[in-house]
Amino acid sequence: MMSMIRPDFALTVSCPDQKGIIAAVTHTIATGGGNILNLSQHTAVDINTFLLKTDFSVDESFDRAAFEAAFAAVAAKFKMDWKLHDKAVRTRVAILVSKTSHCLYELLLKHQDGELDCDFPVIIANHPDLASVATQFHIPFFQVDPAKGKAAYEADVQRILEDWKIDTVVLARYMQILSPEFTRRWAYQVINIHHGFLPAFMGAKPYHQAWHRGVKIIGATAHFANEDLDQGPIISQDTIQVPDTCSIAEFVQMGKDVERKVLFEALRCFLNREVFVSGGRTFLLP
Repeated sequence: MMSMIRPDFALTVSCPDQKGIIAAVTHTIATGGGNILNLSQHTAVDINTFLLKTDFSVDESFDRAAFEAAFAAVAAKFKMDWKLHDKAVRTRVAILVSKTSHCLYELLLKHQDGELDCDFPVIIANHPDLASVATQFHIPFFQVDPAKGKAAYEADVQRILEDWKIDTVVLARYMQILSPEFTRRWAYQVINIHHGFLPAFMGAKPYHQAWHRGVKIIGATAHFANEDLDQGPIISQDTIQVPDTCSIAEFVQMGKDVERKVLFEALRCFLNREVFVSGGRTFLLP
């Protein structure tokens, strides 16, 4: 059986649309010793923006510094925002939680099964309830205290993130509102899960409120957290039908199921470099 060739690098590109971009990108990769394994591209005509993501393997002739210098010239010509991602460097993701465990378990189990290409070095919580889950998966657990004031406890969170060299943060039902200063510092690096198809039901027990109104569809949205609460660019969404025969307990469980799925999918896409943000919205290139 032939072994699968795994990519060594991922290249992401965003720039104004014009002729010749794909040819320039692929030529630079080929002449630098790269072999393209897959390539996705899209032109967002409404904002005249070209997006490209490609994974490629390299041979012994590949020199990263030389490639980046060559590609920088291409990028200057086409006014590109670009980044070269080394596949051997795993993203370090911190998970922030409160008391609810379903999203945390989903991420940890998917990671254990090899479905998330990252490391989870630390779990941070504002309650002690999920410490046993962290212990079960042999992950350090830190509890922060919001009672000391937002600035103080967010400084504690920031210190932990820096100490553990975290790249990305996932809010797995972390029931604290992040400050604008925190979200700006971590712009497009904080992924949140929200019961996004319940826009009329704010505050406590949204699933209970929806059940009492006879809602027929529920869903969830994973998005980048920003200073506008639950209004950040959307990464992943899904819905499920709700029979009128459901009890509130069944309703809540169905909601948890879709939250699990959506948060995992959002993080998977993010880690695979499939998520682009342009003009304040996201585009996904698989």
